[in-house]
Amino acid sequence: MDDPIPRLLEEHAAIMAEVAPLRRAVADLKQRGEAALPGARTALAAVAHMMGTCLLAHARREDEALFPALEQVFGTEGGPTAVMRLEHQEIHAQAETFRRTLRELEEVEHPAIVAGGEALRTMVAAGASAAALRATGAEILRLLDLHFAKEEDILFPMARQLLSRQALEEVARRFEALESG
Repeated sequence: MDDPIPRLLEEHAAIMAEVAPLRRAVADLKQRGEAALPGARTALAAVAHMMGTCLLAHARREDEALFPALEQVFGTEGGPTAVMRLEHQEIHAQAETFRRTLRELEEVEHPAIVAGGEALRTMVAAGASAAALRATGAEILRLLDLHFAKEEDILFPMARQLLSRQALEEVARRFEALESG
């Protein structure tokens, strides 16, 4: 592989395909509220898992391979990679909130906790609800849509324009090293 950009674009497409059930679940949670939770649980859990695996690995490839190559050209201060890194952090923070909320919701539904009464009220008061999942899910979708659009429309074309063939090949080698290390 001498150009890592097609791989990143393929990963974007795969991630967005995996996020499609979240879009449907968010719409269903908005429309039907708590009644939509049973049908949404499987999709929500799958998206939460994907965000902790595929999305995290994708961001790591960008943060540790592509962005450093670009930063050698235009530096690290206030450049586009600094913005992308901040967006990665924001996406991962929202993903963790989403996973935590989903976990809390699952614990609320567990019969042992439901029988506990007070624990149930505490969990619900902490925000483990359909509304919390919908809001967090909608924010994740917003962040991913904006972030991927910036990368696809601005950053990746910039990388192809600014980086030499050798630099792109080195980025591709770093991808491979990250995967095997």
